[in-house]
Amino acid sequence: MARMTKVELLIDLTTPVEEIAAVINIMLQAYPDKQLEILQAVDHDIGEALARLQTSDKSEKEEG
Repeated sequence: MARMTKVELLIDLTTPVEEIAAVINIMLQAYPDKQLEILQAVDHDIGEALARLQTSDKSEKEEG
């Protein structure tokens, strides 16, 4: 049977950037052999989120 490790985190929502970076670092430490894969996937997801926000912002400016 596969062993599952769980981590519970308390996150300070007043410092989102620092907290996100801390969680990423925890995951990278837990999977040292997959660091590049993890960072590339996070980079991809962030890029998609930025593109959606920028498209939405551009549309709002054109309408306004």
